[in-house]
Amino acid sequence: MPPLNFSIIRQSTQLSSARRGTLAITHAVSETAVVANTQTKSGFESTVRESKKRVIETPGCLMYTAKGSVPHLTPDTMRLQSFGGASVSIEHVLQDYQPAGFEKFPFNLATYLNLQDFILLCDIRDTSKFVKVPFNSDRYVSMVTHQGVRQLTLEDYLKCVRTYEPDVLASFSDFVSDLEPGQKRVRKSVDRSLKWLDQLLMERQGLDGLAQDREADMKKKENQKKNSGEASSAKEPKETTPAPAAVTPKPWKDVGVFAHVLGSHIEDERIRSATETAKRDVEGFIIDATSLAGSKDDVQKLIKTSLDNLPSNKPKVVYGMQAPEDVLKSIALGVDLFDTSYPFVLTEDGKASLFSFGPEDSADAKDERIVEPRWINLWDEEHADKFVPLMTGCECYSCKGGKHTRAYINHLLKTHEMLATVLLMSHNMYQYSRFFENVRKSIEQDTFDQYSQDFMARWGTEPERTGEIHPVAAMVEASLHKRNRLDDDASSIASGQQAPKGKGEKKERVFVNKKEKRLKKQQEKLEKQPSQ
Repeated sequence: MPPLNFSIIRQSTQLSSARRGTLAITHAVSETAVVANTQTKSGFESTVRESKKRVIETPGCLMYTAKGSVPHLTPDTMRLQSFGGASVSIEHVLQDYQPAGFEKFPFNLATYLNLQDFILLCDIRDTSKFVKVPFNSDRYVSMVTHQGVRQLTLEDYLKCVRTYEPDVLASFSDFVSDLEPGQKRVRKSVDRSLKWLDQLLMERQGLDGLAQDREADMKKKENQKKNSGEASSAKEPKETTPAPAAVTPKPWKDVGVFAHVLGSHIEDERIRSATETAKRDVEGFIIDATSLAGSKDDVQKLIKTSLDNLPSNKPKVVYGMQAPEDVLKSIALGVDLFDTSYPFVLTEDGKASLFSFGPEDSADAKDERIVEPRWINLWDEEHADKFVPLMTGCECYSCKGGKHTRAYINHLLKTHEMLATVLLMSHNMYQYSRFFENVRKSIEQDTFDQYSQDFMARWGTEPERTGEIHPVAAMVEASLHKRNRLDDDASSIASGQQAPKGKGEKKERVFVNKKEKRLKKQQEKLEKQPSQ
């Protein structure tokens, strides 16, 4: 029996390839999960219950995690969301002493992260963004950990699998770190990834998939000795070190494998990668999209090229879609799963989503209204005296009951309170889940194509994210930086130590003064602008 079951409930009967389905694990899992912590007079009491894995509704999302936890959400607020799965990046959680110290790991990764009731997918790199890393080789891939760049071999990756015991594992792949690499580099990337995929699938069956690599390493060492003259100069025969005995590994057939489909921007290589990967016994596919340069239309064409050469009865995942309209276009092509990096990005910018999908968009589109803003920025001064919820009619934790108003969250942001991002993330995640819920309903009702057009008419396209910090946010950060510097000086004086002086202090103060001048100019520019 395969470890995962993907069922297609409804296929779109219109022009698109959108489909409605479910993804569930087939083996019975029931683990103890801490679902809430309640403060009492004697301390904290944990509410514990037997949890079963959730089912992922498709089209849907895997919750994006940073260092194993959903950003800004506590376990209890996280479980208020309706998502059925989560993705964890190895580069976020792997410690410097691992995998050598895995024999001391007392439980699997889902138990450690308190994600027992979610379908857990493990991948190597951060799924929300493209990060350029040093080159890969035939034996390892480079990844960016919290302690810097590190090389991860397939052998170490397999040790992670056997210890972490995820529900789904992404294949070990050679990601190209350049946005527009040459054809030779892309071809090598596809060849390496297919070889590693074959080795990984052999290991899953309990076979020794790394035997050829060990033999090649031994021959390489012998040739190096011969070339250095060690073998010829020795008159007496030396004892040769035997090759390490192959230990038959324990199979891990309960773990599903999602294979990466690569090819970068070269169409022929994307076709070859998809065609060859489809021949392997995998449970799903992850389409390479985060490392693609060019316009959004060009990216969609490349995604379609890969999808056209993959079987339709298995789920497809695309990472890093940063706009709802891109998600809708990908769903129309046949993509089933995404991640929640978009609500995370909104929260980091201090924004709350307002967009919706469904009959309301259709009615408003017929009224020929102008394009409406799809989010509001709570850093804006206009929200400082608005004692209304983030979104009227929203049933999320932040909006329900009217306790957390726009003015309150604006105040929390300015005072650098952690609760601000908790409330924003709760709202954005809830609205994103509602967005996908309405998408699934529209596929069942054969209205997906029409509602997608109405969505574009009402909400337009996502503005390009420039990376600039809001002027008010920049002022708050500068004030905190200045306060922390003064606190450090005061602490040094109070402890009898002289406050640091010299070139370091001078450089720091010059930096702060320049930043304050820049912020002051931005503030004066804003004050001169006419109010809208």
